[in-house]
Amino acid sequence: MVDVLKVKGFTNISFIGQGTDKTILEGIDVSEAENISEWSLWCFDILNSPNITVKNLQIRRFRRWGIRVGSTSNNFLGYNLYIDSCGWTSQIGEVMLSPCAVKLFGDNGHIGQTQIMNSGWDGMQVGGYYVLVDSKYYLLDRKRRSWRNTSGDGIHVFHNPDITFTVDNVILKKAGRLIVRDCVIDTVEAKKSGIEAGYLGEETEKPMIQVYDSYITGGKGIGVTQNANPVGGAFYSTIENSTIVNLEVNRYPLRIENWDAGTPGKIKNNIFLCQANYSKNCPVGECNTIPNSVTYENNRWKKGDDWQLIFCSEQIPNCTSEED
Repeated sequence: MVDVLKVKGFTNISFIGQGTDKTILEGIDVSEAENISEWSLWCFDILNSPNITVKNLQIRRFRRWGIRVGSTSNNFLGYNLYIDSCGWTSQIGEVMLSPCAVKLFGDNGHIGQTQIMNSGWDGMQVGGYYVLVDSKYYLLDRKRRSWRNTSGDGIHVFHNPDITFTVDNVILKKAGRLIVRDCVIDTVEAKKSGIEAGYLGEETEKPMIQVYDSYITGGKGIGVTQNANPVGGAFYSTIENSTIVNLEVNRYPLRIENWDAGTPGKIKNNIFLCQANYSKNCPVGECNTIPNSVTYENNRWKKGDDWQLIFCSEQIPNCTSEED
C-alpha cells in the first residue's frame, strides 16, 4: 500500500480537493492495525519543492505527520484543511519522532482556514521564517488517542533541522518565525503551551512569534523569546489584542524568556484569564530578561471572575524550576 504522497523537485504544483467532507485521505484505524508499520498515512511529504498548494481536503489517521514541508520548500499554502487523528508510539516497533499534524520548515508558508484535531505531540511545528497561520476556524484540540501519556504544544516554534548560519565564527541553527492572526488555539493539555517559542540555547537562533487578535489556551498559554538583532532580516516578537488562558494554576499565562533591550516588540491590549486559585502574583513571568526591556501597554487580567486592579509581570527567580 502506498502511504506517502512524496512531492520532490517540483515547482508550482497544486493538490485541490472538492472539500473537507468530500475529498478524504484516510489511513488505517490504529485500533485495527496488527503492526505499527501499518498504522496509517505519512501523507504529504514536500521536499525541495517551492510554491506547492494543498487545499480543500481532509487527512485522517496519519502517522508521523499529515503534511511535512521541507526546509527548501518555500511559499507553501495549506488552505481549508481538516487534519485529524495521529497514530504514534515510541515504546515498541517503529519509533515516530516528533509526530504532529503539520511540519512547516520552509519559509513564507501559510496555513489558513484549517482545523487540526488529535495531532500527536504538537499540532504544528514551525522551523521556517515568516510562516503565517490565520483563520477564524483554526483549532487545535489536544484530546487525542495515544499509547503514551505525553502531549505537545498547539504550535511549537523551534530550530530548523536542516539550516545553519555562521555568525562570528559560531555555527548557529536557524529557528522559526511565526505570525498567528485571528486564530483559536486550544491545547486542552495542562502540561504544554498553546504556542511555544521558548529559548533553545546558545547555538540556536531565538524562535520568535507575533500573535494578533487570537484566543490561546494551554497549561501555559504562550512561551516567547525576543532578539533585538535577529539573523537574516528584521523580525520581532509581539502579542496584541489577544486573550491568553492558562489551565495550570502554577504556570503563567505568558512566560517571556531572554528578551533583549532595544526591540520594538510589545505586549499590548491583551486579556489574561487565570483560574480563581491561580498561585502567581502576576499573569506574566519573565526569565533572564533585561530589566524593563519588555514593553507592556493596556493589558488586563482576571483571577476567576474578578478583574485585578494592577497588571504586572514578575521575575522568575529560578528559570529552570518551572516545568516547560
